[in-house]
Amino acid sequence: MIKPHTQIKRIFIEKGSFKYPLARKMLKNLGSVPVEVISDEEEVIEKYNQFKDPVGEGKRALLLKPLKGDFIKPCPCTPHYLGCNYYIINTDLNCPMDCSYCILQHYLDNPVMVSHVNTDDLWEQLDRFIFKHKSRFIRIGTGELGDSLALDGITERSKEFIAYFREKTKVNFELKTKTLNTDNILCEEPADNIIIAWSLNTEIMAEKEEKGAPAVKDRIEAAFEVQSRGFRVAFHFDPLILYEGWAQDYRNVIDRLFSRIDPSAIAWISIGSLRFPKPLKTLIRKRFPLTKIIYEEMITGKDGKLRYFKPLRVKLYREIVRAVRSYGGKKVPLYFCMESNEIWREILDKEPGSKEEVEAFLSLLPRFKAT
Repeated sequence: MIKPHTQIKRIFIEKGSFKYPLARKMLKNLGSVPVEVISDEEEVIEKYNQFKDPVGEGKRALLLKPLKGDFIKPCPCTPHYLGCNYYIINTDLNCPMDCSYCILQHYLDNPVMVSHVNTDDLWEQLDRFIFKHKSRFIRIGTGELGDSLALDGITERSKEFIAYFREKTKVNFELKTKTLNTDNILCEEPADNIIIAWSLNTEIMAEKEEKGAPAVKDRIEAAFEVQSRGFRVAFHFDPLILYEGWAQDYRNVIDRLFSRIDPSAIAWISIGSLRFPKPLKTLIRKRFPLTKIIYEEMITGKDGKLRYFKPLRVKLYREIVRAVRSYGGKKVPLYFCMESNEIWREILDKEPGSKEEVEAFLSLLPRFKAT
């Protein structure tokens, strides 16, 4: 597994950012890593775009800068498919791991890791956001545009997030990771609305397609420790990937998961299959010439992304849902990420009419109950 402290070989910091306490903390925690002061982020983008593999090189560099816009945004989901009304907090972008299927290598303009260090602005924006939505339950988290805990040993953000959200009882806050970086979390008192989540795949897919990420069995052990501390946990089987032997391999992961995790501690499990924008296929082929995951027969979905034919997705989903329910029955909330109403109805016997109904179900509100 990658250790960010040793992975980072160069730090860039925007002029004026030394005034932020988080920037000073990170520089101290990173010790003797060379620091270069820049005037603008574009300098870094231009520098790294000259490399043969900007994304790969960027995983060894970190840019510290303030975010001038909004920290909080609706999860972009994907057009024409059902979302879940999730909100994301964009504190850190990119991560030191290098998953072949990662959309960030196509989605983000800047290939280096970025930490936004103006945390006072973050708390002010969160205060306004929560007050604006005080009449409803909110699901919000980090981990969409960068792993929530990959840099946590340097930023210690998890401790601040837990302290902030533990009193926000109408908010479910999620930290989503592939790492084992839970030391800061294990030092904190748990709260029922704080959820620590792991992305899971089969062991062979983790080994072949998730470069720098820990073994899946180790992620489950990290989740066990967090659950034992008293936190709720969640899991994301996304992307599910077709290959010879996939069904038994996913079953093995789910067997291991429920041998260690109490179903009552699971806030939710999300399920999604491999999908990506067409241009990403070319980039994956270039960066990961040995991968085979992009060569399954696919169709262009309603959102323009390549994805498995519906019958193949249904087959994938049925196996996962059957395996999970053999342990947790219908007590573990399951939901689909970026899927159609038809898939919901066919696999989960539910047909939420909107992303608000999905949100209500996952927030344990009465409008949309598990069947």
